[in-house]
Amino acid sequence: MTRLLTALGADLAGPAATASQAKQLISESRPDVALVDLNLRNGEPAHDLIDHLQDQGIRVIVITGYEFVPLEPGKVDSILQKPVNAAQLLAAVRQVMSH
Repeated sequence: MTRLLTALGADLAGPAATASQAKQLISESRPDVALVDLNLRNGEPAHDLIDHLQDQGIRVIVITGYEFVPLEPGKVDSILQKPVNAAQLLAAVRQVMSH
């Protein structure tokens, strides 16, 4: 995903393996969109990170292998099921950025 987004001209601030790493990156450079896996390093759940991103006004695209995603409606801007292909990722980012 990193190579694809970079090739498309995105300015990336990551990846981050943990919520604390992600929060540090956000404090240094506020992104327009965050791509977040529901499970971070060592099974750390991403729910607190998603809440933090929302509080900061940062749009969130969740990427997950789970069929059922235990998030409140409207909590994130988009949910992509793994494996994610380039077309799906690009469409989701474009959709989120257009709103």
